[in-house]
This record gives sequence, C-alpha cells and structure tokens, in this order.
Amino acid sequence: MNDSQRNLDSRVKAVWSRTQSRHVSAGILAFCRWAIPMFLIGMAIDWLAHLPAPGRVAILVILLGVSLCKAWRAGWRHVRLFNPVRTALQIEEHHGELESLLVAAIQFRAAESAHGTSEALREVTFRRAEEAAAPLRPQEIVGFQVLRRPATAALVLAATIGVFAVLNGPFLSAGLARIFARWLRFNIPPGLNSSSYRATSS
Repeated sequence: MNDSQRNLDSRVKAVWSRTQSRHVSAGILAFCRWAIPMFLIGMAIDWLAHLPAPGRVAILVILLGVSLCKAWRAGWRHVRLFNPVRTALQIEEHHGELESLLVAAIQFRAAESAHGTSEALREVTFRRAEEAAAPLRPQEIVGFQVLRRPATAALVLAATIGVFAVLNGPFLSAGLARIFARWLRFNIPPGLNSSSYRATSS
C-alpha cells in the first residue's frame, strides 16, 4: 500500500471513528435522560407504597427496558464495524463535489488483483482521491452540535441526583438499593418520613 492509500485510509477511518463516538454518546445521553427520572419516579412510588419485591423488580425491568430502548433508537443502533465504502459515501454526501472519487479509489484498491484494470488509471484515481481527502476535517463532517441539548438535559438530571445525595444521602442510598439490589429485604417503618427510608439486609 503506497502513501496516498495510507493517507486516504487515515482520513476515512477518522470520520468513521468520530461517527461511532457520536452514536455511542447519543445512546448514553438518551439512557441517562430516561433512566434518571424513571428511577426517581420509581423510588417515589416505592417510598409511598412500600412495594414488595415483585413490584420493585417490575420497576427495574421497566426502567432498564425503556432506557435501553431509547438509547438504542437514539444512537446505538447505528454503531457499525468499519466499512470504508460506506464511510466514503458518508463523506461524499457531505462534500458533493467529490463525485464518488473516494469510493472509486477504495473500490479500485479492493479489486487490485482483478484483470482488465489499468494501472495508470488506478494511480491517477488514488492520487486525485488523496488530494481530495487531504483537506477534509472529520470534525466538520461529523459534528457533535446535535448532542448539546441532550447533554444539557443529562447534566441537569445528574445534578439533580447530586443535590439529592447531598441533602439526603441515606434516603437516596436506600432507594438505589431497594430498586437495584432486589435480593435484599428492606423495611420501611410506617409513615412518610423520608429519614425512615433506610435499607436493612435480611
């Protein structure tokens, strides 16, 4: 593989890597945006109703099921193994003036052992593709601006949990344990005093 092919590959892989990072980040943010408020709601229901173990299991299943589904739809379903042709098409959709030059260069390389391919044509295509790829900037092709609002929402929710932990850490710890550690048995004394919402293992 000559230098132009290596340089072309590095540009294409950089765009692919940034694209995957955006998809993974979008999924994580979606998971947080749904899991945190659903946990708070579930903890409130458990606090008020003193749910038995099956009820807490149902809350956990719903919380994880909905949050994972939202994360999948928001980004995780788009995570892909590296495919240079697909990524080259993505780049060319952003830069319409490339006119399939990157795709042609990648396909020529994949068919380098095929008969009937002019070596001169291959070299010209590789050279032109390298010249076209040199000024490309992955951060311009794959932007993270679309994640600003989801990230802000996730940070606000995370801050809410942080404030909750500072104001009433034992209450939050008991809620986490009751929802996520269902193999333990917990007792909540009668009444709605949040300081009584403490976990005790059996």
